[in-house]
Amino acid sequence: MFVVILTGCIFIHPIAFFILFFAINILGLLEFSHMAKRMHIFINIPVYVLCGSMLFTAGFLHAYWGYRDGYLWCFITSFMLGIWELYRKKGNAFQNIAFAYYGLLYLSLPFTLLIYLPYMTTGAWKPEIIFFPFLLVWLNDTFAYLCGSRFGRHKLFPRISPKKSWEGAVGGGVVTILVALLIAPYIEGLTIVNDIIISCIVVIFGIFGDLLESMFKRSIEIKDSGNIMPGHGGILDRFDAIIFVIPAIFVYLKFVY
Repeated sequence: MFVVILTGCIFIHPIAFFILFFAINILGLLEFSHMAKRMHIFINIPVYVLCGSMLFTAGFLHAYWGYRDGYLWCFITSFMLGIWELYRKKGNAFQNIAFAYYGLLYLSLPFTLLIYLPYMTTGAWKPEIIFFPFLLVWLNDTFAYLCGSRFGRHKLFPRISPKKSWEGAVGGGVVTILVALLIAPYIEGLTIVNDIIISCIVVIFGIFGDLLESMFKRSIEIKDSGNIMPGHGGILDRFDAIIFVIPAIFVYLKFVY
């Protein structure tokens, strides 16, 4: 159901995309702050969420309507994280601020960069370019699991994720690259070479995104980042790979275009 909703909001209209990912961004930030709280880190949630919301909104207004000043207001608001900490009288003040900024970098920035991907390639909103990384991540995760379950013998990173195997990673990667080649002609603005490189980025950075989130959970001894999606964990569990993939694709497209 979640995949259907996400796909529909991407293709229906940019405003539908904005509303969905605005909510996902906020929920992800809250999950991150709750995980930090288990380590006795108390992020200033009102300002933290406001900054993340303003960053994502500024990106959408800039890309879709050409309004640039949103980033200025976001930049000014981000200083409040430090100033307000002076008056909170909480312990671990340095860590509180550092975790807040990392949460914005880890979550809000990738979702903001996602908005720019179609404009970097075609100069207009193209939902298929927004959807493309998600499709590849889903394919990679699914076939890595299937291949790992059937053929997995050699552990990929047992200290962090004992169930992942090299066989699964290779199997998922091969299928992802092949599918990218098959659908390349249907994605306006991307060449076959672009699609191959993007699929390779998904395979490599998706693994690291998954492992990093697993490391976070293992360090605070939890199974899921949240329970917003029963049986599927939280927002960070569902988007751990994509939030690492998007910045890498953005940097690649920035050099190409």
